[in-house]
Amino acid sequence: MSQEVLSEEPSVEQEVEIEDILIYWTNRSGKIQRIRSDGSDIENLTTDVCSPIGIALDIPGGQMYWTSGCKIQRANLDGSNVEELVPSNKGIKEGIALDIDGNKMYWTLWNTTPNKIQRANLDGSDVEDIITDLKSPRGIALDVPNGKMYWADLGASKIQRANLDGSDVEDIITGLLGPNGIALDLDGNRIYWADEFTGKIQCANLDGSYRKTLFVRYGKLIGTAINIPLDILGRKIYYANSPISIALDISAGKIYWATPHKYKIQRANLDGSNIEDVVTDSILTIGIALSTVSQ
Repeated sequence: MSQEVLSEEPSVEQEVEIEDILIYWTNRSGKIQRIRSDGSDIENLTTDVCSPIGIALDIPGGQMYWTSGCKIQRANLDGSNVEELVPSNKGIKEGIALDIDGNKMYWTLWNTTPNKIQRANLDGSDVEDIITDLKSPRGIALDVPNGKMYWADLGASKIQRANLDGSDVEDIITGLLGPNGIALDLDGNRIYWADEFTGKIQCANLDGSYRKTLFVRYGKLIGTAINIPLDILGRKIYYANSPISIALDISAGKIYWATPHKYKIQRANLDGSNIEDVVTDSILTIGIALSTVSQ
């Protein structure tokens, strides 16, 4: 009885792309910098920005956007071609979030009357008020697929959400002390936030249910990274210790934060264990944002 012999395909070695995280951050010395998550290849992208605060990335478009106190600017991801999009006016522009497909950027504005959330086209045109009469809005994040935006109101001690046009405002999390940075895990139906006054990192379902404290960083968490994209694969949270926002990289079970008065960006596991330094000479880090890069 004859046997059929199956020929084996010659083995072909395939190159596998490995993705690393790039961390972008702003600091009070007027710089926007970036570094690999292993602490290597630190770069100064801009060195003469006036008090940059929040930062958000348009990875497909190859651009970064940031609030600079009273105005909004953008540049290429390497720091070239800086543009002013929204000029200086009253108040402090802080949190910023992008709806790339909708050609819109959203930001929080406080230290003015009234404190509010505004939006404009990505080129800065057609500025409009979306929500007014807020207490002290800080971090902001978008759920574009469901037409929602979420923000932390530090002055009102709560987190709220509304439709992207500003309608149907509702309280999601109340009874907080100093909510500041926020981030959304849309696949996991979770919202994460940092509380400036308690030092807690907490999370809940997007409707505010099942609230949980992940860990407490003793001392003040003065904010976090504003619009940091979530990496749902790796179980990470990134945040800065200065008033802006929080973000998730859910692929390595890590938390990143800045301690501006120690000039550091650090990271730990989600439960707060295994703290280590990533950057040790960062002056007053304010906002952080993440991107991936193939190696």
